[in-house]
Amino acid sequence: MTPPQLHILRCQLPPFGEGARPSAELLEFCRFYGIDFTRGRNDLTYLAGHVPSGPYRLAVHQWRQPRAVANLLVVHGYYDHVGLFGKLLQWGLEQRCNVVSFDLPGHGLSSGEPAVIDDFADYGAAIAAVLGRVRQPQLPLWTMAQSTGGAALVELARAYDWPFAATVLLAPLVRPAGWHGVRLAHSLLSPFIDSVPRKFAHNSADEQFLDFVQSEPLQCRRVPLRWISALRRWLRALPRSDLGVGPALVLQGDNDHTVDWRYNLPVIQALFPDSEVEYLPGAGHQLANESAACRARYLARVSDYLAARGIELGAAPQA
Repeated sequence: MTPPQLHILRCQLPPFGEGARPSAELLEFCRFYGIDFTRGRNDLTYLAGHVPSGPYRLAVHQWRQPRAVANLLVVHGYYDHVGLFGKLLQWGLEQRCNVVSFDLPGHGLSSGEPAVIDDFADYGAAIAAVLGRVRQPQLPLWTMAQSTGGAALVELARAYDWPFAATVLLAPLVRPAGWHGVRLAHSLLSPFIDSVPRKFAHNSADEQFLDFVQSEPLQCRRVPLRWISALRRWLRALPRSDLGVGPALVLQGDNDHTVDWRYNLPVIQALFPDSEVEYLPGAGHQLANESAACRARYLARVSDYLAARGIELGAAPQA
């Protein structure tokens, strides 16, 4: 798909609701990104549309299936969008979850300046807005969030009632790798420029995914310094104490050069006490798009974690 086609699609997204059936253009978007899960599956219902959240229009996708055992919310990371998370979305559907995912402000088909946020609280408000609008069956709700998606969940916990029966964090963001240098560069450059060129990271063993991202049309090619400003403010205000929402399963690759995970994990464990941390040897930052072997390993761990909390995936509920 081309940037003009995607711009038209973004502008034409209808309000999310039961009548928000996908247009031909949206179905083409799903085919392009490999999230056309309804193809060959007549039992799936796919809804898509926009949900308002403050000044933003959030692009929301929902897949529902009969005899589901749980509801899953997937939250992507910085520079990502729903179209890049097809592997996790498909796995969730295969595990008999109803799946909801949406583009964070400034990402994908959502509105907002590309990759810009002025307050990380807007990320938490976005999750609350989506959950408040999307109707879901009365089933256990759990969430899986990558990187900045984890920061969005922290902001949700700080300002809203916690809706999740289980939480899984993939390479959660607190501060990026090389943070001291990032702060110095930001302080020196921000009075004079508003962004710097983005360097695409080698953050996964899936070379096909890395090649695709370099050319895919929804990628932001700059690092907006306003986002770094917002991150600095967020870190100064971030508590280092129990959020009161229970533990999480934290999945972290030891070859992650995107976030400062040695610093981050103790902070995450303070925010989510009694969390379980699973280290993934050789895995990079983009866990949602790591190698098939890596994903199989950590998703088996996710299934076990959920089962211990009474959420049995992969089987239809008993009559």
